[in-house]
Amino acid sequence: MFGTIGPTELILIIIAIAVLLIWGPTKIPGLARAIGEAVREFKRGVRGLTEEVKISEDEIEAYKKAKQSLDTTKILELAKKLGISTEGKDINQVIEEIDKKLSELKK
Repeated sequence: MFGTIGPTELILIIIAIAVLLIWGPTKIPGLARAIGEAVREFKRGVRGLTEEVKISEDEIEAYKKAKQSLDTTKILELAKKLGISTEGKDINQVIEEIDKKLSELKK
């Protein structure tokens, strides 16, 4: 039980030896740091995507009604929530961008 090496431990030992032989003991801390930063950036990106999707069906329905009646305040509120800049754009351009963003989120 304690004196034997299982297949998982053996694979980990072989990988550790291969890493040591390929990169050497001086480059391993930098490699580990780079891997950690990459994982952190990936998690940050995933978190950003999940925050974008937090638009409820009720908000989408309210947007559709506002779009039909051209209720600019509700349209601009949704654009702001989606992170769409409205400066220097007329309401039709904002509507187009919102529609594009919503179709991207549905994919």
